[in-house]
Amino acid sequence: MAAKYISSVEKPTHAPAPRPACHILVADDDPMICQLNSEVLIDAGYKVDVAGDGEAAWDALQLVKYDLLITDNSMPKVSGITLLKRIYAANMTLPVIMATATMPEFSAYPWIKPAAMLFKPYTIAEILETVKKVLLGADKAVDSFQLPQIKDDNIPLAGEPIFTLARPKINQPSRILVVDDDEHTRKFSHDMLAASGYEVEDAKDGAAGWDALQTYEYDLVITDNKMPRMTGLEMIGKLRSANIGVPVIMATGLLPMDEFARKPWLIPDAMLERPFSDHELLTSVKNILGDNGL
Repeated sequence: MAAKYISSVEKPTHAPAPRPACHILVADDDPMICQLNSEVLIDAGYKVDVAGDGEAAWDALQLVKYDLLITDNSMPKVSGITLLKRIYAANMTLPVIMATATMPEFSAYPWIKPAAMLFKPYTIAEILETVKKVLLGADKAVDSFQLPQIKDDNIPLAGEPIFTLARPKINQPSRILVVDDDEHTRKFSHDMLAASGYEVEDAKDGAAGWDALQTYEYDLVITDNKMPRMTGLEMIGKLRSANIGVPVIMATGLLPMDEFARKPWLIPDAMLERPFSDHELLTSVKNILGDNGL
């Protein structure tokens, strides 16, 4: 069984690295691929950590600031696409290379495309060249503040254009929309989040929430499901169709798990089933917005 997380290892090399202090996380549930990729990258002068599955990779991302993530897609517990969703929701400025055997379905989540794709089996030269180009593109993104896409005709980027997967942070509180047809529940969530330092607006049902989402920008939506005029599921469907990349927490009395199984593109970023505590709601909000959400 692959180790969930192996601490970083550095090996001396005579070959100069394109970026000496670069720190890379490699995530794959195949221990042989993890070993091969890490050895190749270490030999090239990079500092490398490995994670044996998607959950271990997410745990590592909470502890260490990496320059690049190289991840498989089909992994136990947390897939590569789910990792990308979490990275985006947490506002992590982290380029990602997805190295996988089959093309994942990105149509439901067009805002979470990785910086580049590598299709297995790939060569040592291909992974090193892709890493070099993605890191070069990430450096230029920081310098030019072009979010979320970099366009530079002088750089032959591998795969898809570079995406930084993070909205620019401003020294303002995160803006949250609470959508619920129960006035008491809506007011309770509003007051609790406002007291925690967030900027909060609310909508009395799904239709009102959808109107607000077309008019204003929010960092997070917290929504009930069963509501007049438009359900939470219907509102999420409209968000996906409109390519609006705001993360969503569904907080409701009965989670529509059967519907999620039939239509996985409607699965929100987090789910809470009533009754839940204000601590549980606030923890979910902080997990999605990150420590810098306030």
